[in-house]
Amino acid sequence: MTGLVEKKNRSGTRYFEDEDGGITAKECKKCGEVKIMGDFNKDKKSTGGGQPKCKSCERKYREENRASIAGRKRKHYEENRASISEKQRKYQKENRASISEKQRKYQKENRASILENERKYREENRASIAEYQRKYREENRASILENQRKYQKENRASIVKKARKYREENRVSVLERKRKYREENRASISKSQRKHYEENRASIAEEHRKYHQENPHVLTAGTQRRRARKSLLPDTLTKEQLEEITDRFRGGCALTGGTDGIHLDHVIPLAIGHGGTTLQNMLPLRADLNLSKSTRCIFDWFYDAKDHFKLSQTKFDELIEYLAHINGMTANEYEDYVRGCHDNPRVLDETILDETGSAG
Repeated sequence: MTGLVEKKNRSGTRYFEDEDGGITAKECKKCGEVKIMGDFNKDKKSTGGGQPKCKSCERKYREENRASIAGRKRKHYEENRASISEKQRKYQKENRASISEKQRKYQKENRASILENERKYREENRASIAEYQRKYREENRASILENQRKYQKENRASIVKKARKYREENRVSVLERKRKYREENRASISKSQRKHYEENRASIAEEHRKYHQENPHVLTAGTQRRRARKSLLPDTLTKEQLEEITDRFRGGCALTGGTDGIHLDHVIPLAIGHGGTTLQNMLPLRADLNLSKSTRCIFDWFYDAKDHFKLSQTKFDELIEYLAHINGMTANEYEDYVRGCHDNPRVLDETILDETGSAG
């Protein structure tokens, strides 16, 4: 090579130095070709800072001996697990900042391929991943629970904030998933709740007492269910559904958002013999609005009362959309349904006949 000085190291390998004494090329121990240092993988202990064999020879060797190399690595790791783990831990501790920066840079530059590889791997190994996770949870249940408790305690405020933000941004889908899950797992949920109650009877009673004291509207819901039963109307509203309604309207009035003096109102009043105390027929209203509405049709009442109470047409329209959705109707169909109930009221005896099938 022009302008370079050829030399040999103690093992007889030829290498070439430039005029400044820097090694720019050397002979590959495997193929015997002289190559620039960029063609050798780095190795500080070897001549010129590069491994004895060039990259091409190394790659060929790995391809031809893949199984034996993997076996040697596995054996070495098993025999030196403790020392390897300690070295890795020490290195990571001493180089935390640079490692994080490298990872961040790599992930940013290869985001699409990383996500695609992860997705592909999960699809191809779904069963083994699930089994590994199940086994890990069983073997490490105590430490997992402890870590979760510790994290939740230290990050309570941010967890609550994130959860609230997610529910607000995905309110409809969250409610739909909850409802679907309860319908599909009704038996197992009941069994789990019954077991929990039997094992925690005293503490649950105390929690209920405190909860009812702080949330009087829950007792109101119980009263409403009893009223529905007396009229032989559906009374399927559960505690979870009541929480759904409360969460849906953020603990306030469905038309004003205010949180003082909230009543649970039957959209279709029990007095007309339709509706019942169900998720699809209940909404929270401010006390004065509920008393004003009384047994009137919600549509007629709103148009008469909106100016007096300064109610929002937009909020009312959104409320009707919500009620129509949970009843499986369009807004127009829901209005026709409600008006039809008011136009055809049923007294108690007629309701009884309907229930026994003796009258339509």
